[in-house]
Amino acid sequence: MNQEIYTVKIEQTYEYPHRMKYIAKTDSFIEKDGWSLSYARNVHQPYGWMVESGTPPHEHLDVIVMSNQHYQLGELVQVKIIGVYLRNDGDNKLVGVLKNREINDFDELSEEEKNDMRRLYPIDGPNEGWFGKEEAERVISEYFERRKWGIYS
Repeated sequence: MNQEIYTVKIEQTYEYPHRMKYIAKTDSFIEKDGWSLSYARNVHQPYGWMVESGTPPHEHLDVIVMSNQHYQLGELVQVKIIGVYLRNDGDNKLVGVLKNREINDFDELSEEEKNDMRRLYPIDGPNEGWFGKEEAERVISEYFERRKWGIYS
């Protein structure tokens, strides 16, 4: 199966208990006040943004990378997107796996991985929840369509 490959820039790892903030001007990170959600909920998968979608603090797409490998902040990782957590506030979280992993949809993750994701983002409200590749592709497509028409800065 041919699937689009995206690049994720790692912004948060379990090794950093506090939230990290990206400073685009210096291509560096600083520690913010407050615990990172991953650390607080004991979820070890790294988190970052899809480079092709933009760069913080501007609009961008967030991605959780389903990997147990250790990454450095700012490291670039190639992934295929297999799912998404839809949030009512629109700050959706895509789920990616390393590009060579033989998984193509959220439902194919191990039970342990799915439990990690449910612990990270429990379903809190109506229309929120974990969805598979098809919904993730819709989120990505709509995002880039809005960008094309200048709806995002």
